Amino acid sequence: GSLYFDKLFPLGIEALVESIELIKKGIAPRIPQDESQATYEGLCTEKDAVLNWLQPVTRVYNLIRGTNPQPGAITQFRGKQLKLFDAELLVGGVGRSPGDVINITKEGFTVVAMNGAILVKRVQVENTPKIAAAEFAEQVDLKVGDRLGE
Repeated sequence: GSLYFDKLFPLGIEALVESIELIKKGIAPRIPQDESQATYEGLCTEKDAVLNWLQPVTRVYNLIRGTNPQPGAITQFRGKQLKLFDAELLVGGVGRSPGDVINITKEGFTVVAMNGAILVKRVQVENTPKIAAAEFAEQVDLKVGDRLGE
């Protein structure tokens, strides 16, 4: 999400303006697409967004980033679907099991993945609005040692 809106979106606008200028001047290159090389990638669905805390921490982090703002990276907590949105990557051994909550602060809560941890900053419980992870932690009485991905 943030990569798209902060970096790629402005570059796309710049490229579009440049293309329009080339077309207006009649000097835009005309390169036919090789249809035999064409591919199609569908929209990201909830099936694509399921987290596996046993994966390397960078893969978990990238899944969270890639599914923000929609559909959100999906895990389970106390039998309910929990979607994760904003997060921060924390690389390095943490000595706990993947999925374990190891810290809770006003910024959010930290969950272990392989070779690191993720600071979760925004979440959504099924059929509710997105909220700050710290607010969620308070609402459900989240504790260090609780586990996501049950």
